[in-house]
Amino acid sequence: MSKRNVFSLVFLILFMSIVHAQRSNASFGVLPIYKVNGYGISGNFNYYHNATDYFQISLVAAFSEEQPNSAAAFPFEDYLVNLGYFTTVLTSTKRGISIFFGGGPSLGYEIINDNMVEVSFGVQTPESTWVYRAFASFEMNFYLTDSLSLIVPTTGIYHYNSEVEEIKLLLGLGIRFYLN
Repeated sequence: MSKRNVFSLVFLILFMSIVHAQRSNASFGVLPIYKVNGYGISGNFNYYHNATDYFQISLVAAFSEEQPNSAAAFPFEDYLVNLGYFTTVLTSTKRGISIFFGGGPSLGYEIINDNMVEVSFGVQTPESTWVYRAFASFEMNFYLTDSLSLIVPTTGIYHYNSEVEEIKLLLGLGIRFYLN
């Protein structure tokens, strides 16, 4: 297959997915996140299969620093994909506020100390590894217009095989765009 045909095929698939998203109830959001000793960014795509529930795929990049004792510290990064199902807990259409709860599986890769294993002050830096398990999240939605809302998610992620943090708490504040 030539490069031109591959480019045309990719363009056609992207065009069809955009047209489908505009006919369906879908939204996407972008938000900076706060993490203990760090920060990150998250992007998510929601597909609403009915008026109260939706499926979500979110991509998270979080950067922090682990300090096992006062003399040693090393940076680590988490790159995660979360697949979840959310349902409405509380909604007030007059005030334009909704609260959702959801969760699902979480999979990602944890890069520790730029993949360098070293010993300093009696602490050995763990190796980078794949992490997996589950997440749960509360999301507050404050509707600004019909196609725009302010979102405030609080997400807890549990990775029992993580070398640095088994439990991660992510707090965010961002914008969600609705495709209708």
